[in-house]
Amino acid sequence: MKILIADDEKPARKKIISFLKSLALNDELMEAENGIDAVENILNKKPELVFLDIQMPGLTGFDVIREVGIDKMPAVVFVTAYDQYAIDAFEVNAVDYLLKPFDKERFIKSFNRAVEQITLTKSKNESIKNLLKEIVHEKKTVEKLLVNIGARYFFVNSHEIIYISSAEKYVELNTTKGKYLYRETMNNLESALDKNKFARIHRSYIVNVDYIQEMQPWSHGDFVILLKNGEKISMSRRYRDNLFNEKVAE
Repeated sequence: MKILIADDEKPARKKIISFLKSLALNDELMEAENGIDAVENILNKKPELVFLDIQMPGLTGFDVIREVGIDKMPAVVFVTAYDQYAIDAFEVNAVDYLLKPFDKERFIKSFNRAVEQITLTKSKNESIKNLLKEIVHEKKTVEKLLVNIGARYFFVNSHEIIYISSAEKYVELNTTKGKYLYRETMNNLESALDKNKFARIHRSYIVNVDYIQEMQPWSHGDFVILLKNGEKISMSRRYRDNLFNEKVAE
């Protein structure tokens, strides 16, 4: 079996290698001292098992998974110094985890668990795939935006936003309580907001789908969005797939 040890600390890599060699197995051992090397090794040498440190320079362990792609990842044993909450999540869903510092007995237990899953399934366990999907795709969304009027600062809850429009170096938050300028780009806000609630419908508009009353065809594949507050905004053909799951007749 090909095994990759990805950790930026050389003593940590040597420790895992010494434990593996003590098992007198005929495994091919590889090392990566940062996240970028780990990605290259996984893609090019295709190990079946990776001992993956979470905190590494260049790319974190989670970034490695994102770069390689969930479906291309081999079995993973996390090597982590994360707090107990994260460790509990890994223990339920992952192949296994190793909490630094760990001893040989704990390592062998983790290794045997990983080998057992690899042998039985010959593929990634569904539970680790589900965990990795959550890690990679479920990034925290913005729930509150700090705005100011003069010297007054206060938060706007994202669920109060009806739609967002571009305004040169700013965007305008059109909310149930008023309109506020916010210094951010449309692209950054689009990626930060909850995609189940907000949709980019135009180069200049992001809309909260909870406030859409009706979508009316206009011309050349464009639409007019009628909002529950009576306002109308445009949806361009380029962005309409963000709202329509199926093709709309032209």
